[in-house]
Amino acid sequence: LKPFWLKKPTCLLSLDFTLASLLTHCGAMDQSRNPLVTPMEGGGASGAFPRSESMLTNSSEILIQAEQIRQRYKRLQPKDALDDEKDYKTLVHTLTWERLSAIFKTKFVSDGRCRSGPAGLKEEQARRYFEVYGKNQITPPKKKNKWLKLLEQTFLGIFNILLWGCVAVADYVTPIILSAVIVMAALLQWHAEQQAEDQMASLQKMQAAQKVPCVRIDKNGQRMDCEVDPVNLVPGDILFLEAGNRIPADVRILYCTDGMEVDNSALTGESMPEPRHTKTEPLSCSPTEARNLAFFGTTVLKGNATCVVHATGDNTFLGKIAQGIKSSRVKSTLEYQIEHFIHIIAVVAIVVGLLSLAANLMSPVKRSAAEVLQNSAAALFAQVPEGLLPTVTISLMIASEQMAKKMVLVRKIDAVETLGCVSVFCSDKTGTLTKGEMTVQDLAVPLPGGPAEGMAVHNREPGSLIFSNKLAQVLSDIALCGILNNGAECKMEDGKEVYSGSPTEVAILNACTQVHGGNSQVRNSKAKPEFDKIFEIPFNSENKWMLTVHGQPSRGRCFSILKGAPDRVLKFCTVSKDGAAMAKIEATMADLMAQARRVLCIAKRDLTGSDIPDGAKFEGTVPSDCNFPMGNFEFVGLYGIEDPPKEGVATAVVKAQKAGVKVVMVTGDHPDTARAIATRINILHGSEDAESDQLQGAEEFSVITGTMLESRVPKADNFTDEEPDELVTWWKKATQHTRVFARVSPIHKQVIVQAYQKYGYGGIGDVCAMTGDGVNDAPALKQAEVGVAMGIRGTEVAKDAADIVLQDDNFASIVDGIEQGRLSSENLQKSIMYTLCSKIPQVAPTFGELFGLPQALTVAQVLLIDIGTDIWTAIAYALQSAESKLMERRPRHPRLEKLVNCKVLIYSYGYIGQLQMLACWAAFFLAAPGVLDLYLSGKSPNDYSKKDELNDTQGMSVYYWTLVLGQIA
Repeated sequence: LKPFWLKKPTCLLSLDFTLASLLTHCGAMDQSRNPLVTPMEGGGASGAFPRSESMLTNSSEILIQAEQIRQRYKRLQPKDALDDEKDYKTLVHTLTWERLSAIFKTKFVSDGRCRSGPAGLKEEQARRYFEVYGKNQITPPKKKNKWLKLLEQTFLGIFNILLWGCVAVADYVTPIILSAVIVMAALLQWHAEQQAEDQMASLQKMQAAQKVPCVRIDKNGQRMDCEVDPVNLVPGDILFLEAGNRIPADVRILYCTDGMEVDNSALTGESMPEPRHTKTEPLSCSPTEARNLAFFGTTVLKGNATCVVHATGDNTFLGKIAQGIKSSRVKSTLEYQIEHFIHIIAVVAIVVGLLSLAANLMSPVKRSAAEVLQNSAAALFAQVPEGLLPTVTISLMIASEQMAKKMVLVRKIDAVETLGCVSVFCSDKTGTLTKGEMTVQDLAVPLPGGPAEGMAVHNREPGSLIFSNKLAQVLSDIALCGILNNGAECKMEDGKEVYSGSPTEVAILNACTQVHGGNSQVRNSKAKPEFDKIFEIPFNSENKWMLTVHGQPSRGRCFSILKGAPDRVLKFCTVSKDGAAMAKIEATMADLMAQARRVLCIAKRDLTGSDIPDGAKFEGTVPSDCNFPMGNFEFVGLYGIEDPPKEGVATAVVKAQKAGVKVVMVTGDHPDTARAIATRINILHGSEDAESDQLQGAEEFSVITGTMLESRVPKADNFTDEEPDELVTWWKKATQHTRVFARVSPIHKQVIVQAYQKYGYGGIGDVCAMTGDGVNDAPALKQAEVGVAMGIRGTEVAKDAADIVLQDDNFASIVDGIEQGRLSSENLQKSIMYTLCSKIPQVAPTFGELFGLPQALTVAQVLLIDIGTDIWTAIAYALQSAESKLMERRPRHPRLEKLVNCKVLIYSYGYIGQLQMLACWAAFFLAAPGVLDLYLSGKSPNDYSKKDELNDTQGMSVYYWTLVLGQIA
């Protein structure tokens, strides 16, 4: 069994004094920088700690080793870092290889590749490190025991407490029936939420990480290549990554190929790939900005690398963010509505109960004190809608099941109703509004007379979103060059064509393949001898271009292709000396960039005779050391690349705007990119209504950047009433006019949601929904009334913080969810209204006794109406279809328009309730034989004969069935 202190590294903090005492007792403490020396690290039997049973037990050895590992690891932290540091602080990106090797006690091969010879941690070291650091997994958020959750849903909550109060004052039969209703309603809600949790668990299993290639040293000192489960990785492990791999821990890059790129969008929200290198960074560089680090949960897009693990589990950047999300869940609008409704019902019930008490005391029928209290309790009991709890639960369950058919997983069923009240929809851009993948949208080529005559820009066809084959002749050069000068590949997997490589290269290859006639035609072209690749200079951050040489040197025919950043490529082209041509090219580039395109340029040059090096041995990495000409290239064209909007998003945005919902883009991308995408999907100037006109008058607020927010963040965790007037005024304008927030940080996203909740909707506060897929979205997802995470691209942290998960990552689905939420809210209001209509006829018989009327209704009959007949009709409202103008109205604000408002009460109590009461009394006296005579006789119930009791019972049946039929009608 492992000693308890090895299960959590933080437990070692409390053992520092004990350890120091132990070392002093053993005579092993010296004044060196590293005072803790174990036999393994001190050189076998001559180490400072002899293995004497009288002096040191095995447990003490392990304790010392664990403390030594912890002390070494602290050298990776800044001096001001705390043991329980919440922020991500590390110096690993500023340390040399030698220093890292000494700290981790791991072995690096001199070139950093570690592909041969002994390298990595010793097996025994890895085992000890694992005991100290634990599993490489983020501690999941604490979840309540499912049985404890069931008990809370059964016995807690203001409505449940009110119902249990009715159980306590009712007769002998009623408590059994009512208790069963409460328990069954709680079971239904509990079961629905457990099903959602089970589906979440299955999604997580589907996304389980694969084993990682790793190298360690066995007990004989020999190299041991192995595949390690990501959860078993420890700091100091050396692992190998390649394109397509998900990075399993925070790592320092020891070696990488030129042009290596990673996708950090899950952490930063940035859609553009980020380059990586091996150079040591300065102390002034933040670890999150360091390009020699790669982070847990991100993906390698291009190239391969050898890395050393420096942080695992909760100590990773991802783990720090996950552990920082500790704010409590915002109360749902349904909880507010039910609480408000219960307050109304409680007041009505207490007033009716007191009036009933007075009526019983004034009644000509003499009753004992116990009977008086029982009748008063029955009157109070009659005002409590016992069937409401199962009605609400079942209605929301039906709504959540209907949303599940649209691939919307509801984790918390009351989020369905809240979704219908949403007035502001804050959405991340990358992967939510856009596809999250680079796509070539434009191919720009010179006109037949050359670039001086102008540029022709060809786009994808609007209907099919592909490049037409009709353009094959015009675009043949740019397509062929893009295919040959490309680092991506197309492979067949499970009968499907799958592209792999850098997203930019994949985008160019995909577009050029469409123009060239498909993959089969591409394979045929690349197989031709004249297109053989004989030399390549890969893309790197210094050159910012990629060069390939193709042809048959033996025949003296070759050509080179240069592709990269326009400013770097054009200077090698002959067109750079033509002012008119450059003006046309630069104008086209400016137009493309204004549409949020990333522009790449491509050029080619024929190599003949003396241009070809001796023996066709092409060499060089930069223009100055190339042994072949690097000038006089012919300009071929431009690629306009972007992360395009998802299909259906623009239509969904317009649908939301017509429904009175403001759609706001919140992204970490560049403002120009965000503005262009927002315009295309109708977030900016996307509709011709009054709202669009209002935005035209506040153009300076249409796009707000993170730098503008820096000085406008609240000092506390949230906005308070003590904020400066200038800050309040600015945020009120921002929440009214702004539709795009760009270059924002994770904390900004949370602040933006808080601002809408505080200052939106004219100062009342908006009901916010937030969509996102990355870790950077998680704090805002939890802050919003409705957090919506992406099921495919979404990180586990984002899903855990969300109320709703889009299983197909389709933004349009959540707009359909708003409609379903509104329908659910409206139908729920109808159900409550319907339930309240029977309350006046139910309580009227209690006061009828003041006028000597025979008893018309019993407590058992009241309960039978509420949970025997009314409940089924009330639940039927949940299946009612949407009204035609449901998505053309402004959302119902829970603070302004309650679910149970004056209109509902007047309709239920003052209109339908009165009509039903009159109908019930009419039937009671006119349809029931002998009841009218019994009333006119003036007899007290104490003096009833058996015949009188029979007549009264028949009258009760008539009253009951009249009320039931009246409710159904």
